[in-house]
Amino acid sequence: MKITEVTAEKYDLTLKEPFRIALGTITRANNVLVRIFSDEVVGIGEASPTYKITGDNQEGSLSFVKEIAPLLLDTEANVQIVDEILSPFVNMNAAKAAINIAIYDLIGKEASKPLFKLLGGYRKEIETDLTIGVLPPDEVRKRAEKAISEGFEILKIKVEGSVERDWARVEALGDLGVRLRIDANQGFSPKDAVRFIRRLDNFKIELIEQPVPFWDIDGLRYVKENSNIPVFADESVHLARDALKLIKEKCVDGINIKLMKCGGLSEAIRIVSIAEVAGIPCMIGCMLESRVSLTAAAHLALAFRNIRYVDLDSHLFLKDDPVVGGMRIERGRVTLPDAPGLGISEVKGAATVKGKAKKKGEGETEGESEGESERGYG
Repeated sequence: MKITEVTAEKYDLTLKEPFRIALGTITRANNVLVRIFSDEVVGIGEASPTYKITGDNQEGSLSFVKEIAPLLLDTEANVQIVDEILSPFVNMNAAKAAINIAIYDLIGKEASKPLFKLLGGYRKEIETDLTIGVLPPDEVRKRAEKAISEGFEILKIKVEGSVERDWARVEALGDLGVRLRIDANQGFSPKDAVRFIRRLDNFKIELIEQPVPFWDIDGLRYVKENSNIPVFADESVHLARDALKLIKEKCVDGINIKLMKCGGLSEAIRIVSIAEVAGIPCMIGCMLESRVSLTAAAHLALAFRNIRYVDLDSHLFLKDDPVVGGMRIERGRVTLPDAPGLGISEVKGAATVKGKAKKKGEGETEGESEGESERGYG
C-alpha cells in the first residue's frame, strides 16, 4: 500500500469559554488536519501544537507537513518506514503526531479492523476523568456537581501553585465523595508542592501531575520522596528517552503520555513499554484536541493494560464538535466504534468524501468518489 498524496490544512477550534491553567488562559485551539491517501483508503490525523508545552505552533506544523510530504510520496504506508523518514527532523512533534496517526488509521482501514484491536485489544472501554480549570472555589464546586450529575466519577482539578488558594479549591469538593486528580502544570516550587500535598491526606486524591517546572528533575524527585500521593510527570516527559531518564533517577510514580508531546502513537507505545518494564503506570492525556487525535489516544488506552488512567475530555470544551464517528464518552466511560482504523467517517466543514480515494484515470477525477468531488476519508 503506497502513499499517493499528503495534505494539510488549518483546523481551528473555538472553546465554549476561556480555559485557565497555571501556564495561562486559552480561548481557542489552532490545530492542523492531515490526510494521507493511498489508492484505496484515506488516513486522518490531527496536530494540536501548544507553544508553551510542545514549542511549536500552527503555522510551523502546517509548513512541516507540506515540506515533508514529497518525501512520503510513493513510500509504503508502513509505520516504521514513515517514522524513519521523520526521525532526522528535530522537534515538530505535534505535526509528526498528525502524520503518524494518519498512517495508523490507513493501516487499520486496510486491515478492516479497529486500531485498538490491531494494537492488542486489551479492553473494550475505560473510564476518563473530567477536567475543571483554575476557577474560584465556588465555581469549582458548581462544575464538579454538574460533572457528577452527568456520570463522571473522577475529576481532574487544575491548580495554579498557590498553597492557600489551591487548598480552598480542593476543600470545596470535600463532601462530594468523588476521586480527584490534581494537575499543577508546573505551578509549584518543590517545597510548596510538598506543603500543599500534606494538606490533602483526608481527600481521595489519585495522583498529582507535574507539580514543579519540567526542567527541575531534582525538585520532582524531592516531591515524590515526600509525598503520600503518586507523583506523575507530564511536561517533563516528551519522548521515550525522557521517561527512561526519570524512571532511572526514581523521580516519578507515573507518566502522563500525550500524543502531541511525543510525536504520535509509535513513540507513545515505546513509553508505555518502558514504563511497564519498570513497574510504572501510565496515563493518557490530551492538549486542546478534537475527537480526531483524542480517538487515536483512546485506541491506545484500550489496547495497552499499562495505561491505567485516562484524561481524554478536551472535545467537551469545544463550542462545536465537527467529528463524525470516533470515540464517545457516556457517563465517564470511553468507548470506540467497531469500525476500521480510527473509526472516523467525516470531519464536518473539512473537504471530505465517504468513498475511496482513487487515482486519476480510473473513471473519476482526482479525489472524486461516489458522486462527491472533494478529497477526504475512506
